[in-house]
Amino acid sequence: MVRTTGRGAFTFRQRPIDMPERMREHITGAHGAFAQDREAAGGDGSTWFSLKNVGLLRLDPGLTGIEVIGGDPQIVAANVHGGCIVRRDGTTYLGLPSDEAEAVWLADTAGHVIRTFANPYGPGGAPFKVCDVELVDGLMYAANGYADNVCFTCDPFRATSDDPSTGTWESSRFGGQGGEHGRFATAHGVTRVPGTNVFTIADRRNARLESYAPGGRYVAGLTLPPGTMPCNVDYYDRFSLVACLRGPGESTPAPIYVFEDGNLISEINIGQDLGLDGFTHIHNAVFRVIEKADGSRKFFILAYAWNPGNFVILEQVD
Repeated sequence: MVRTTGRGAFTFRQRPIDMPERMREHITGAHGAFAQDREAAGGDGSTWFSLKNVGLLRLDPGLTGIEVIGGDPQIVAANVHGGCIVRRDGTTYLGLPSDEAEAVWLADTAGHVIRTFANPYGPGGAPFKVCDVELVDGLMYAANGYADNVCFTCDPFRATSDDPSTGTWESSRFGGQGGEHGRFATAHGVTRVPGTNVFTIADRRNARLESYAPGGRYVAGLTLPPGTMPCNVDYYDRFSLVACLRGPGESTPAPIYVFEDGNLISEINIGQDLGLDGFTHIHNAVFRVIEKADGSRKFFILAYAWNPGNFVILEQVD
Protein backbone atom coordinates (compact mmCIF):
# COMPACT_ATOMS: atom_id res chain seq x y z
CA MET A 1 0.00 0.00 0.00
CA VAL A 2 1.32 3.45 -0.96
CA ARG A 3 1.71 5.73 2.03
CA THR A 4 0.21 9.21 1.79
CA THR A 5 0.17 12.42 3.80
CA GLY A 6 -2.21 15.39 3.95
CA ARG A 7 -5.95 15.43 3.45
CA GLY A 8 -8.61 16.18 0.87
CA ALA A 9 -7.44 17.48 -2.47
CA PHE A 10 -4.04 18.17 -0.91
CA THR A 11 -3.08 14.57 -0.20
CA PHE A 12 0.38 13.58 -1.42
CA ARG A 13 2.65 10.61 -1.91
CA GLN A 14 6.37 10.46 -2.54
CA ARG A 15 7.53 10.83 -6.14
CA PRO A 16 10.90 9.04 -6.41
CA ILE A 17 13.82 10.75 -8.10
CA ASP A 18 17.47 9.77 -8.35
CA MET A 19 19.86 12.19 -6.66
CA PRO A 20 23.19 12.72 -8.42
CA GLU A 21 25.99 10.98 -6.53
CA ARG A 22 27.60 14.22 -5.32
CA MET A 23 24.27 15.48 -4.03
CA ARG A 24 23.58 12.19 -2.27
CA GLU A 25 27.01 12.29 -0.58
CA HIS A 26 26.35 15.73 0.97
CA ILE A 27 22.57 15.84 1.36
CA THR A 28 22.61 15.40 5.16
CA GLY A 29 24.29 18.82 5.35
CA ALA A 30 21.48 20.57 3.47
CA HIS A 31 20.52 23.97 4.91
CA GLY A 32 19.02 25.89 2.02
CA ALA A 33 15.95 26.82 -0.03
CA PHE A 34 14.45 26.75 -3.53
CA ALA A 35 14.14 29.45 -6.17
CA GLN A 36 11.28 28.65 -8.56
CA ASP A 37 11.52 30.05 -12.09
CA ARG A 38 7.78 29.80 -12.76
CA GLU A 39 6.29 30.00 -16.22
CA ALA A 40 3.71 32.59 -15.11
CA ALA A 41 6.60 34.95 -14.34
CA GLY A 42 8.32 34.35 -17.66
CA GLY A 43 10.49 31.44 -16.53
CA ASP A 44 11.01 27.94 -17.91
CA GLY A 45 9.76 26.03 -14.85
CA SER A 46 13.18 25.12 -13.48
CA THR A 47 13.83 24.97 -9.76
CA TRP A 48 17.21 26.20 -8.51
CA PHE A 49 18.80 25.35 -5.18
CA SER A 50 22.22 24.81 -3.66
CA LEU A 51 24.12 22.41 -1.43
CA LYS A 52 27.37 23.04 0.39
CA ASN A 53 30.36 21.23 -1.16
CA VAL A 54 28.28 20.61 -4.31
CA GLY A 55 27.19 24.08 -5.40
CA LEU A 56 24.29 25.07 -7.59
CA LEU A 57 21.65 22.47 -8.54
CA ARG A 58 18.82 22.57 -11.09
CA LEU A 59 15.67 20.46 -11.05
CA ASP A 60 14.11 20.27 -14.53
CA PRO A 61 10.53 21.52 -15.14
CA GLY A 62 9.12 18.01 -15.46
CA LEU A 63 10.67 16.91 -12.14
CA THR A 64 12.53 14.08 -13.82
CA GLY A 65 16.17 14.90 -13.09
CA ILE A 66 18.57 17.01 -11.03
CA GLU A 67 21.56 18.60 -12.71
CA VAL A 68 24.70 19.49 -10.77
CA ILE A 69 25.76 22.94 -11.99
CA GLY A 70 28.41 23.61 -9.34
CA GLY A 71 29.63 27.12 -10.04
CA ASP A 72 32.35 29.38 -8.73
CA PRO A 73 34.37 28.19 -5.72
CA GLN A 74 32.66 30.53 -3.23
CA ILE A 75 29.23 29.14 -4.12
CA VAL A 76 30.45 25.56 -3.76
CA ALA A 77 32.35 26.12 -0.50
CA ALA A 78 29.77 28.05 1.53
CA ASN A 79 26.19 27.41 2.56
CA VAL A 80 23.67 29.22 0.34
CA HIS A 81 20.70 29.64 2.65
CA GLY A 82 18.01 30.99 0.28
CA GLY A 83 17.57 32.30 -3.23
CA CYS A 84 15.43 34.18 -5.74
CA ILE A 85 15.04 34.63 -9.48
CA VAL A 86 16.32 37.90 -10.96
CA ARG A 87 15.61 38.66 -14.61
CA ARG A 88 16.87 41.44 -16.85
CA ASP A 89 16.50 41.89 -20.62
CA GLY A 90 15.35 38.29 -20.99
CA THR A 91 18.30 36.83 -19.08
CA THR A 92 17.82 34.89 -15.87
CA TYR A 93 20.08 35.42 -12.87
CA LEU A 94 19.98 34.14 -9.30
CA GLY A 95 20.16 36.04 -6.04
CA LEU A 96 22.06 33.79 -3.64
CA PRO A 97 22.43 34.71 0.07
CA SER A 98 25.05 32.98 2.18
CA ASP A 99 24.83 33.11 5.96
CA GLU A 100 28.32 31.60 6.16
CA ALA A 101 30.04 33.92 3.69
CA GLU A 102 28.05 36.92 5.02
CA ALA A 103 27.30 38.03 1.48
CA VAL A 104 24.67 38.02 -1.24
CA TRP A 105 25.77 36.96 -4.71
CA LEU A 106 24.20 37.80 -8.04
CA ALA A 107 25.07 34.82 -10.23
CA ASP A 108 24.21 33.56 -13.68
CA THR A 109 22.62 30.15 -14.19
CA ALA A 110 26.05 28.58 -14.71
CA GLY A 111 26.91 29.53 -11.14
CA HIS A 112 29.33 32.31 -12.07
CA VAL A 113 29.23 35.23 -9.63
CA ILE A 114 28.49 38.48 -11.45
CA ARG A 115 28.37 40.76 -8.40
CA THR A 116 28.95 40.44 -4.66
CA PHE A 117 27.02 42.42 -2.05
CA ALA A 118 29.21 42.19 1.04
CA ASN A 119 28.35 42.81 4.68
CA PRO A 120 26.50 46.18 4.75
CA TYR A 121 28.11 46.90 8.13
CA GLY A 122 31.53 46.73 6.54
CA PRO A 123 34.57 44.52 7.26
CA GLY A 124 34.72 43.66 10.92
CA GLY A 125 31.28 45.17 11.53
CA ALA A 126 28.13 43.60 12.96
CA PRO A 127 27.31 40.09 11.67
CA PHE A 128 25.52 39.71 8.34
CA LYS A 129 23.97 36.25 8.66
CA VAL A 130 21.57 36.68 5.76
CA CYS A 131 18.81 34.07 5.47
CA ASP A 132 16.94 34.88 2.28
CA VAL A 133 16.47 37.40 -0.53
CA GLU A 134 13.56 38.37 -2.77
CA LEU A 135 13.15 40.77 -5.68
CA VAL A 136 10.33 43.34 -5.39
CA ASP A 137 9.94 46.35 -7.71
CA GLY A 138 13.53 46.04 -8.89
CA LEU A 139 15.02 45.93 -5.39
CA MET A 140 16.32 42.84 -3.67
CA TYR A 141 15.32 42.53 0.00
CA ALA A 142 17.77 40.66 2.22
CA ALA A 143 16.76 39.44 5.70
CA ASN A 144 19.56 39.37 8.28
CA GLY A 145 17.63 36.79 10.28
CA TYR A 146 20.49 35.02 12.02
CA ALA A 147 21.79 38.30 13.41
CA ASP A 148 20.03 41.63 14.10
CA ASN A 149 16.90 40.95 11.95
CA VAL A 150 17.33 44.12 9.90
CA CYS A 151 16.11 43.87 6.29
CA PHE A 152 18.44 45.51 3.77
CA THR A 153 17.78 46.44 0.14
CA CYS A 154 19.90 46.68 -2.97
CA ASP A 155 19.53 47.06 -6.71
CA PRO A 156 21.10 43.80 -7.93
CA PHE A 157 22.37 45.52 -11.09
CA ARG A 158 23.87 48.53 -9.35
CA ALA A 159 27.62 48.27 -8.86
CA THR A 160 30.08 50.52 -7.12
CA SER A 161 31.49 53.20 -9.40
CA ASP A 162 34.97 51.70 -9.54
CA ASP A 163 34.29 47.95 -9.44
CA PRO A 164 31.48 46.30 -11.46
CA SER A 165 31.89 43.06 -9.49
CA THR A 166 30.97 44.75 -6.21
CA GLY A 167 27.43 45.81 -5.36
CA THR A 168 26.27 48.59 -3.11
CA TRP A 169 23.46 48.57 -0.54
CA GLU A 170 20.68 51.14 -0.49
CA SER A 171 20.33 53.42 2.52
CA SER A 172 16.76 52.23 3.16
CA ARG A 173 16.28 49.39 5.65
CA PHE A 174 13.70 48.27 8.20
CA GLY A 175 13.13 45.72 10.92
CA GLY A 176 15.28 44.86 13.90
CA GLN A 177 14.84 42.59 16.88
CA GLY A 178 11.41 42.51 18.54
CA GLY A 179 7.90 41.14 18.67
CA GLU A 180 5.81 44.04 17.35
CA HIS A 181 4.86 44.39 13.67
CA GLY A 182 7.85 45.56 11.69
CA ARG A 183 10.31 43.72 13.90
CA PHE A 184 11.35 40.09 13.97
CA ALA A 185 12.70 37.36 16.20
CA THR A 186 14.11 35.40 13.23
CA ALA A 187 13.47 36.92 9.80
CA HIS A 188 13.98 33.71 7.85
CA GLY A 189 12.25 33.31 4.45
CA VAL A 190 11.23 36.19 2.15
CA THR A 191 8.59 35.57 -0.56
CA ARG A 192 6.82 37.98 -2.92
CA VAL A 193 3.07 37.54 -3.24
CA PRO A 194 2.60 36.80 -6.99
CA GLY A 195 1.13 39.64 -9.03
CA THR A 196 1.72 42.23 -6.30
CA ASN A 197 4.54 44.23 -4.78
CA VAL A 198 3.78 42.78 -1.34
CA PHE A 199 6.25 40.34 0.19
CA THR A 200 5.98 38.03 3.18
CA ILE A 201 8.66 37.36 5.78
CA ALA A 202 8.51 34.13 7.75
CA ASP A 203 9.31 35.29 11.29
CA ARG A 204 10.42 31.93 12.60
CA ARG A 205 10.83 32.42 16.33
CA ASN A 206 7.65 34.55 16.58
CA ALA A 207 5.73 31.79 14.70
CA ARG A 208 4.10 34.14 12.21
CA LEU A 209 4.03 35.30 8.60
CA GLU A 210 4.31 39.08 8.20
CA SER A 211 3.52 40.79 4.90
CA TYR A 212 4.95 44.16 3.87
CA ALA A 213 4.80 46.71 1.09
CA PRO A 214 8.01 48.16 -0.37
CA GLY A 215 9.92 50.18 2.19
CA GLY A 216 8.80 47.96 5.06
CA ARG A 217 5.20 49.14 5.55
CA TYR A 218 3.28 46.43 7.41
CA VAL A 219 0.26 45.10 5.50
CA ALA A 220 -1.06 41.94 7.18
CA GLY A 221 -0.05 38.83 9.07
CA LEU A 222 -0.90 35.24 9.87
CA THR A 223 -0.05 33.69 13.23
CA LEU A 224 0.78 29.99 13.37
CA PRO A 225 0.60 27.65 16.39
CA PRO A 226 3.26 28.54 18.99
CA GLY A 227 6.50 26.68 18.57
CA THR A 228 6.03 25.73 14.92
CA MET A 229 8.86 28.03 13.77
CA PRO A 230 7.76 28.65 10.14
CA CYS A 231 10.77 28.84 7.83
CA ASN A 232 9.16 30.00 4.60
CA VAL A 233 5.89 30.48 2.75
CA ASP A 234 5.22 29.85 -0.93
CA TYR A 235 2.18 31.00 -2.91
CA TYR A 236 0.19 29.65 -5.82
CA ASP A 237 -3.21 31.08 -6.75
CA ARG A 238 -5.32 31.10 -3.52
CA PHE A 239 -3.04 28.63 -1.80
CA SER A 240 -0.07 29.09 0.47
CA LEU A 241 2.43 26.51 1.64
CA VAL A 242 4.28 26.89 4.95
CA ALA A 243 7.32 24.82 5.91
CA CYS A 244 7.89 24.51 9.66
CA LEU A 245 11.00 23.66 11.59
CA ARG A 246 9.01 22.05 14.39
CA GLY A 247 5.49 20.97 15.26
CA PRO A 248 3.21 22.86 17.66
CA GLY A 249 4.80 23.25 21.08
CA GLU A 250 8.22 22.79 19.44
CA SER A 251 7.56 19.09 18.98
CA THR A 252 8.94 17.05 16.09
CA PRO A 253 8.57 15.83 13.39
CA ALA A 254 7.58 19.09 11.76
CA PRO A 255 4.60 19.74 9.44
CA ILE A 256 4.06 21.52 6.17
CA TYR A 257 0.78 23.45 6.24
CA VAL A 258 -1.43 24.19 3.21
CA PHE A 259 -3.76 27.20 3.50
CA GLU A 260 -6.53 28.31 1.14
CA ASP A 261 -7.41 31.99 1.50
CA GLY A 262 -5.82 31.88 4.96
CA ASN A 263 -7.73 28.79 6.13
CA LEU A 264 -5.84 25.61 6.97
CA ILE A 265 -6.95 22.83 4.61
CA SER A 266 -4.17 20.24 4.85
CA GLU A 267 -1.27 19.24 7.09
CA ILE A 268 1.57 17.27 5.56
CA ASN A 269 4.03 15.37 7.74
CA ILE A 270 6.75 13.68 5.73
CA GLY A 271 8.56 12.05 8.62
CA GLN A 272 5.51 10.85 10.51
CA ASP A 273 3.17 9.81 7.66
CA LEU A 274 5.58 8.70 4.96
CA GLY A 275 8.26 7.38 7.31
CA LEU A 276 11.09 9.08 5.44
CA ASP A 277 14.37 9.65 7.26
CA GLY A 278 15.82 13.11 7.71
CA PHE A 279 12.58 15.12 7.75
CA THR A 280 12.52 16.02 11.42
CA HIS A 281 12.81 19.70 10.49
CA ILE A 282 11.44 21.20 7.24
CA HIS A 283 13.62 24.11 6.16
CA ASN A 284 11.93 25.05 2.87
CA ALA A 285 8.99 23.91 0.76
CA VAL A 286 7.55 25.19 -2.52
CA PHE A 287 4.76 24.28 -4.92
CA ARG A 288 5.45 23.03 -8.41
CA VAL A 289 2.22 23.00 -10.45
CA ILE A 290 2.12 21.25 -13.82
CA GLU A 291 -0.68 21.79 -16.30
CA LYS A 292 -2.16 18.62 -17.81
CA ALA A 293 -3.22 18.21 -21.44
CA ASP A 294 -6.89 18.51 -20.49
CA GLY A 295 -6.30 21.89 -18.84
CA SER A 296 -6.37 20.59 -15.28
CA ARG A 297 -3.40 21.05 -12.97
CA LYS A 298 -1.46 18.79 -10.68
CA PHE A 299 0.31 19.98 -7.55
CA PHE A 300 3.71 18.83 -6.42
CA ILE A 301 5.64 19.89 -3.33
CA LEU A 302 9.41 20.14 -3.17
CA ALA A 303 10.74 19.93 0.39
CA TYR A 304 14.23 20.54 1.76
CA ALA A 305 14.98 19.31 5.28
CA TRP A 306 17.66 20.37 7.77
CA ASN A 307 19.54 18.74 10.64
CA PRO A 308 19.75 16.22 9.14
CA GLY A 309 19.21 17.43 5.60
CA ASN A 310 17.24 15.67 2.92
CA PHE A 311 15.25 16.34 -0.27
CA VAL A 312 11.93 14.97 -1.51
CA ILE A 313 9.32 15.52 -4.19
CA LEU A 314 5.68 14.94 -3.19
CA GLU A 315 3.03 14.23 -5.84
CA GLN A 316 -0.65 15.06 -5.43
CA VAL A 317 -2.82 11.94 -5.26
CA ASP A 318 -5.51 11.95 -7.95
